[in-house]
Amino acid sequence: MTKMEMIERFYGRSEELEKKFDAAEKVGDAQTMQACRDAYQELVKEVRAEGEAFGDMMRLYSDMKKHGNSRLDLSGTYWKPEKILKTFREFGVTEFTFSSTWSSAIQVAWAFTQMGCTLEGMIEIYGSGRKLMSNEYEKVPAFLFSL
Repeated sequence: MTKMEMIERFYGRSEELEKKFDAAEKVGDAQTMQACRDAYQELVKEVRAEGEAFGDMMRLYSDMKKHGNSRLDLSGTYWKPEKILKTFREFGVTEFTFSSTWSSAIQVAWAFTQMGCTLEGMIEIYGSGRKLMSNEYEKVPAFLFSL
C-alpha cells in the first residue's frame, strides 16, 4: 500500500466516525458519541506514529476533501519549499495548487520552479473561507504546479 493510499484510508475512517458521531448526536446517544471520540483519538495517534510528513499530508488531504478541491493546496506560509516537494514526491503527488497570499508567496513559487516544478498556469479553487451565511467555500485564485 502506498503512503497516499494510507492517507485515503485514514481519511475514510475519519469521515465514517464523523457520520456515526453526527447520527448519535441527533438521537442523544452519548455512549456512541464517546466511542467515536475515543476512536478518533486512536486514529490521530496512528497518524502521528507515521511521522511529521505523514501528518502534514493528512492535513492537506483532509482540507482538499473538505473544501471540495481535486488537488492538494498550499495556502499558508512555507519557508522550506524543498521539504514540501520532497514530501510530495515521496507521496506520489504530481500536481498541486499554491494559493498562499503571504508576502513571501512569490519567492516560494519561484523556488518551486527552481526545484523542478512547472508552473502550468492559474486556476480557481475553493479556499478556506466560507461565503457569508453559507456552508459553501469561497473561490480563490491559485497557481497550478506539476512535479
